[in-house]
Amino acid sequence: MTSAVASFNPLDLTHTDDPYPRLAALRRDRPVSSPLPGWHVVVRDEEVRAVLADPEVWSSRRNNTSVQGDERELALSQVDPPAHTRLRRLLSPAFARTVLAELEPVVRERAEALADQVGNGSDLVPAFTAPLPRTVLAAFCGVADADAPDYDRWAAAFTDLLGHRAHSDWPAFERWALRAADGPALGGVLARLDRTEAVTFLHFLIVAGVPNLRHALGNLVLRLLAEDHWRSDGLPEAIEESLRLDPPALWQMRTATRDTAVAGTTVRAGQRVIAVVASANRDPERWGEDADTFRPGRSGLRAHLAFGKGPHACLGASFTRLQLRVAAEVLIERHPRLRLAPGFRFRRAGDFMSRGPAALPVLCGVSSP
Repeated sequence: MTSAVASFNPLDLTHTDDPYPRLAALRRDRPVSSPLPGWHVVVRDEEVRAVLADPEVWSSRRNNTSVQGDERELALSQVDPPAHTRLRRLLSPAFARTVLAELEPVVRERAEALADQVGNGSDLVPAFTAPLPRTVLAAFCGVADADAPDYDRWAAAFTDLLGHRAHSDWPAFERWALRAADGPALGGVLARLDRTEAVTFLHFLIVAGVPNLRHALGNLVLRLLAEDHWRSDGLPEAIEESLRLDPPALWQMRTATRDTAVAGTTVRAGQRVIAVVASANRDPERWGEDADTFRPGRSGLRAHLAFGKGPHACLGASFTRLQLRVAAEVLIERHPRLRLAPGFRFRRAGDFMSRGPAALPVLCGVSSP
């Protein structure tokens, strides 16, 4: 007998406004569903982890892209081993602990400059959570002051991996990226790549880093304020719990390389599987009956799937954690009495895959008696 629970359609934006009740019902009654012909949605922790961990059965190749030609134009998230293994090995030194430690003062300086402009009635999204990832990524990529305004525009314009080469700003970005590839950007790692690969990676940094960090930071600020956790002590654990409860990327796509099965459901070669990490992160089978509750001290918290799992686990996870921690520390230090404006209601921003607050109106001063 087929359950009456409606499928989660990853291409229906109304399903991501508040996806969690629907996903909870699917975990109970339909762990694998098919909202579209040839598409299968998996929602339980066990199956999501299994899909993400096995690139031989579940391919990432050419997922979420309109690129049909040159393989060098495929992003890191769109290639399988061994090509993925080679690229990741070459690029990993740019995200080394020593590199990020040197970047922390820059993140703090830029967060402070933005936080000092926040006042009563400010909307933190345009004032803080949206511009900070752009300006930090520019510093990470070694963008010169003269190129900074252009880079900020590109970082706001390039939000996904679909059709970017047809964008009016692409030629200017590509010219800058080719210059950067020949210079010391990212510790010189781009020199190890083909020039087209280097341009592709610089674009991928924007797509993977800017919108997701904006949503992750917005989700974190909202969670800390809503849960009365607006303080610096215990912040690293609170960040992990926020990422678990409100991952900026809701799901990841894979393609079956051969006929197989997931939780007893047949999946044919070439069919798509949507692994909903946002659902796996709230699965009571892994996280307990209070899986929907904000509890930063829970055991094994870093095992959440907000950064994925397996060979495609986020290369910039440490970079993201650094930015979230420093940004939250700065906001809490500068605005210890920050609170959501009266009447705040969550409105979602993001595309089919991502979710964060569209606006965060706040008050900064002492509450009225």
